[in-house]
Amino acid sequence: MVDKCVLGLLLGLLPGFEPRYAAPLLIACYGAVGAAAAVAEAVALAAALSLLVDRLWGLLLHASRRLRPLSVLVARVEKARARASGLVERYEALGLALFVAVPLPVTGIYTGAAVALLLGLPRRASFAALAAGGVASVLLTSLLAGGARAVIGG
Repeated sequence: MVDKCVLGLLLGLLPGFEPRYAAPLLIACYGAVGAAAAVAEAVALAAALSLLVDRLWGLLLHASRRLRPLSVLVARVEKARARASGLVERYEALGLALFVAVPLPVTGIYTGAAVALLLGLPRRASFAALAAGGVASVLLTSLLAGGARAVIGG
């Protein structure tokens, strides 16, 4: 049987759960070290996903030269990038960071990495936005969980 605290560490790396939802459990288990672990997970995910999305896009571009269905997909992504270029110019990485920071379903680091790809953000800007948004989201959910515990007397 896996310890609930270790499970919290593992769940923090999964899409849909991510470090922001693991943070309250990790803090309950490990205190300040748990908070640091959740922040470290957010930064690690941001680094891994910004690199992975960049590599996958390169592979997709290469494969699309030979496979027609992939070339259609690439064309659609490029069209979406063109439409979003005004948003990128206006809000750049800050908009993506704010999107990732909101602790709601489908606004996390994984979705943010896909949005960065669609917006055509450079890898460094993507990483910075994903990391900043991920850390902000961890802090928000930790504060909200602490406030809820204080209200209900936990």
